Amino acid sequence: MPGTFIVFEGGEGSGKTTHAKLLADFLRAQGKTVTLTLEPGGTQFGTAMRGLILSKAEYDLTPRAELLCFLAARAQHVAEVIQPRLEKGEIVICDRFSGSTFAYQLGGRSLPQPELVKAMEAYARMDLKPDAVVYLDIDPESGIMRKKQGGQELDRLDSEALQFHQNVHQYFLQLAQEENWITIPTEGGTQQENQQRIRDAVSSLFNK
Repeated sequence: MPGTFIVFEGGEGSGKTTHAKLLADFLRAQGKTVTLTLEPGGTQFGTAMRGLILSKAEYDLTPRAELLCFLAARAQHVAEVIQPRLEKGEIVICDRFSGSTFAYQLGGRSLPQPELVKAMEAYARMDLKPDAVVYLDIDPESGIMRKKQGGQELDRLDSEALQFHQNVHQYFLQLAQEENWITIPTEGGTQQENQQRIRDAVSSLFNK
């Protein structure tokens, strides 16, 4: 596609949302057309699904049901927003995508039949792949603490046991190595320093 698709991945409190917005603002200042979106979300259906998945509701969402909710939101998101914008030559920056599905559902939830899960996920996104994935790495305990100190309310996934987040973290690290993601440790520098590292790392994509 003529556009550029950049995904931000990472655990809770890693700074994904902030750095995705900063990068989008930077690119817009250069005169580029940028769509900043997130998962689950990005569409009216996806936003509704996000509320169902992340709210601390009385119902007990099973791991398989949770996976299918995420994939339904992604299928709508890709078809309605991401793919059409890329076809127009825009830059699309997405806060979470396939990597989060694998890290949380396979790593955190330990769902069986990982190859089936991966095939279903590929079907949901119509085999669309990012041009670059920026993984912001943070120790899970530090990330949760950062969210709490920032005054952010913890959602259903945030509130999972520390071991769950550690398992997610380990799966993220595995994916980052296997898929050659751009890995930025976010505890070792200031927000400005980390953002500059991100811009430098993906700069070659901006010239498309």
